[in-house]
Amino acid sequence: MRREIAIRLPAAFNDDPAIAWAASHIEDALARAGFAVVADGEALTVAIAGAGRTDDPAAPVPLPAVAEGFALWREGGTVTAWGHDTRGLVYALTELADRARHATGDDPFDGTFPLTGEPTARIRSIARLFCAENEDKAWYYDKNFWREYLTMLATNRFNRFALTLGMGYNYPYHNPWITDVYFYFPYPFLFDLDGYDVRVRELPADERDLNLEMLQFIGAETARRGMDFQLALWTQRYDFDDVPRAAHTVEGITDDNLAPYCRDALTHLLEAVPEITGLTFRVHVEGGIAEGEYGFWEEAFRGVAAAGRPVEIDMHGKGLDHTLLQLARDSGMPFAASPKYLAEHMGLAYHQSSIRNEEYPPEVARSQREQLSEGSRKFLRYSYGDLLAKDKDYKVLYRIWAGTQRVLLWGDAALAAGYGRSSMFAGSDGVEWCEPLSFKGRMGTGVPGQRYNYTVQGLAPRYDYEKYEYQYRVWGRNLYAPGGPAEGWQRYLASECADAADACEAGLAAASRVLPLVTLTHAPSASNNHYWPEIYTNLPLLAGSGARAYARDMTAPIRFGNAPTFDHMLFANAREFAEALLAGTPVARYTPLDVADWLDRLAAEAETAIVTAKATAAYGTPAVRRILADVGILAGIARFFAEKYRAAVWAELFIATNVTTLLDPAIHHIGRAILAWEDVAALSDDLYPDDLTYGPQTWLRGSWQARLPEMRAELLDLEAARGGGVFETVPPTEAVTAAIAALAAHRPTRAGAGTLQAPASFGRGEAVTVRFEGTADGAPTLHFRQVDQSQRWSSLAMAADGSGYVATIPAEATQSDFHLQFFVTLQQDGAGAIVPGLASDLANEPYRTSLQR
Repeated sequence: MRREIAIRLPAAFNDDPAIAWAASHIEDALARAGFAVVADGEALTVAIAGAGRTDDPAAPVPLPAVAEGFALWREGGTVTAWGHDTRGLVYALTELADRARHATGDDPFDGTFPLTGEPTARIRSIARLFCAENEDKAWYYDKNFWREYLTMLATNRFNRFALTLGMGYNYPYHNPWITDVYFYFPYPFLFDLDGYDVRVRELPADERDLNLEMLQFIGAETARRGMDFQLALWTQRYDFDDVPRAAHTVEGITDDNLAPYCRDALTHLLEAVPEITGLTFRVHVEGGIAEGEYGFWEEAFRGVAAAGRPVEIDMHGKGLDHTLLQLARDSGMPFAASPKYLAEHMGLAYHQSSIRNEEYPPEVARSQREQLSEGSRKFLRYSYGDLLAKDKDYKVLYRIWAGTQRVLLWGDAALAAGYGRSSMFAGSDGVEWCEPLSFKGRMGTGVPGQRYNYTVQGLAPRYDYEKYEYQYRVWGRNLYAPGGPAEGWQRYLASECADAADACEAGLAAASRVLPLVTLTHAPSASNNHYWPEIYTNLPLLAGSGARAYARDMTAPIRFGNAPTFDHMLFANAREFAEALLAGTPVARYTPLDVADWLDRLAAEAETAIVTAKATAAYGTPAVRRILADVGILAGIARFFAEKYRAAVWAELFIATNVTTLLDPAIHHIGRAILAWEDVAALSDDLYPDDLTYGPQTWLRGSWQARLPEMRAELLDLEAARGGGVFETVPPTEAVTAAIAALAAHRPTRAGAGTLQAPASFGRGEAVTVRFEGTADGAPTLHFRQVDQSQRWSSLAMAADGSGYVATIPAEATQSDFHLQFFVTLQQDGAGAIVPGLASDLANEPYRTSLQR
């Protein structure tokens, strides 16, 4: 038995279940690590204080007097754990428990003292999705899973857990392919509601009752750890009588009783599970309620209020308008809007400066049912829209969708810290992250046992989340305190990966930026149902093939170089770059060549880390194998897209000119891209299943190996186009020759040398002067816009002024309810530059924001 430890919990804390749980958790962690927990004596003592229940003790550091603040310090034989409130004290105690769990010597609390913490993001939420009955019931019914999973979340300073039901399908109307409807319309799967003859025909009563019992257990265990329990109810109806393939049949719902049934079901649900602190609703047509049917939502919100306690009404951003916001306001409940962070994907940490052109409202909506999401409010489908008004009386929470990276490990502290900072952008409140494996088995494609992904014996962990525990650590702790102490995740890696820990950390950091960067700069679809860059469905350089996956959400012609970016103000696609080269126009946006260089750099860093790890004693252990395999796959994906971006520039020059010799470098780069993807396929073969299912379409399932044939076919098509007389050969013009020379001499766009000077705040209707202090090849351009994605950007030429340049944003541009954002583009030393632009770690905001007073 190792050293004796005493836990001193004052009686004043006995009435607080979360603090009592945290105290028992630290005792359990100590015991599991081999330390003896004793009542008193000569033991090392943990003294517990704060949370408004004891006088604040004398501390060697200022105590953070903010919600969720905590402090730890050590004096002699006493370690003091202090929290400003209950949650802060839970964080202090779980930090000590986590140190004990990973202790390697006789000191269970070895680490930084004193340590203080206070949160940046006010809401730090994790969403777990129930999408597949045959994959998800196993974890839903497992009480020990919930105890350990929720403990892990609380330890990593998440303050909200969102159990998400009803996301199994996108469009509930006239969909004969709906099969798996378990919890899709959730209420009758949980209870039999008095006064309504609504039931699930095939569902036994004891299973229905067990479902509610488990929901009550999950709510109680979440609250017990000091976290908010959010229940997301994404679907309020579907065509109950028009789903012939559905495994369960909901009976008794009619057009007349739907709204009152949902109203009363919400009240009953909140009474049955008193730990629910908030409800999330999908308020656009895909939730089953046609846009503009405000009467339904008025009834639903009335049902929330009838529970008799504050329950936050969280409305998903797509399809949300100010009428719905007012209905929530009128309910008397706290309310929030939760737009997507970056479409249905994960990009770099900053909020895109501009939405895609495809997201601006059309003249006529696609249908009356979609009059908002595909009509007047389309700009809110995939970003914050017009929700960030200065005097808003609701929270804004961003949801990071699970479209980019679903299977592979992620873990980059710099990018996570960037998200921590940007989640509070312009008065926002935080972020909810759809965790790894979200949408697994969606739309009826669940495979029993495939939740763990691996086909190799010994690699699958006990519980699905355990593969990604490092990811939760990096994410949660950097949302709480961006750039905070790294030991919180490093101790985990040291425990799991031993002497390979440093290499694994470096490799994951580089590899984890790959897919967010690809997603931001290659956006053939904003929908996760069509675009999955992790297991990429190839979009060829020449139009003709590849349209099935992307045609619904991309402006023709459907080819790689014409795919938009998710931020066209800062990034040019290959077509735009080629047009600028042919016109001889300087480019002051990041180009595909810049992105390719970044990807190659990230791949090289990841590959170096793999080489380093292979020389360690821990190489070959399950944890290290899992990490290095995914880092290697991501490095190969980076190499693939780097070559694809370079090929696309040459292909777009060819498309614009018909000079067939321009296809030669395109063919060269595509050949290299295929070699990189072949490496990815070889790494993943026999490690992951051949058919990873996230939906029924070919582009939502499969494997890296399965994508190879279409990539090889593209190379054959390019070679045929080059030499088979498909195109008439045209000799190079002067413009083509100049474009080729410009490519050879290309210098990357960069974050410009110099600084921006502007007021941190302004008054409504005030002109705002922005100064760039630095040198330029000609007049820089100031770009500015209200923090409102429904608006377009404006620009002004800056005038020379002493050692810099100035421009004044006119008063009429600030005559609104919104803050301002701005950046400067220029040419410096013959290359494009953006100020502030992206830093080398790609984790910052590349623009500045000035807040309205």
